[in-house]
Amino acid sequence: MFDKKEYHKQYHQEHKKRLKEYHKIYYENHKEESKEYDKQRRINNPGYHKQYYQDHKEKLKKNNKQHYQDNKEHCKERNRQWNLDHPEQIKKYSKQYYLDHPDYHKQHSKQYRQSPKGKTAIQRGRTNRRAREREIINTLTAQEWEDILEQYNYRCAYCGIEFNCELLPTKDHVIPISKGGNNTKENIVPACRSCNSKKSNKILSLEEVK
Repeated sequence: MFDKKEYHKQYHQEHKKRLKEYHKIYYENHKEESKEYDKQRRINNPGYHKQYYQDHKEKLKKNNKQHYQDNKEHCKERNRQWNLDHPEQIKKYSKQYYLDHPDYHKQHSKQYRQSPKGKTAIQRGRTNRRAREREIINTLTAQEWEDILEQYNYRCAYCGIEFNCELLPTKDHVIPISKGGNNTKENIVPACRSCNSKKSNKILSLEEVK
């Protein structure tokens, strides 16, 4: 008995390369129609793509990896352009991912700092920072730093967490040194490492960092 499904499967295997090229040409010639068709199909079958991914997860991962290897430069350029076009979406996604995977970020950050690349980056950052500090006003004294800690009740200026022997305070420059800030008591607030890292070199109000 003729098995139509098996026949198509066999035909696809034997002519995979030719079919792939044909589909590519067809898509280029009918790009807008194809996009509209895919959009309408997603509307008519809302759960289809999700279910298909679940059923063929390993196969799709393998295909995507191979596609990236074969078209590395094109994929990099496409991703770079998408990132430039969607900054708010990236910011929102990154924030949510960080909240959903706190342990991953801690472990990944620790591994990066201990790697040769991470150690080099940290050393480069320290060198650049010391170079900038030599060009700024640097009048903060140990007593002034103690007064600042007392003023904030030995708590982080951003999240309010109390410092202790395990959670030590860091000096955060309200106006970052990289943007013209000085190392003076007027420009220093106490911050936990998490808030200091989150603020990075941005100029934010206390409410924006919380």
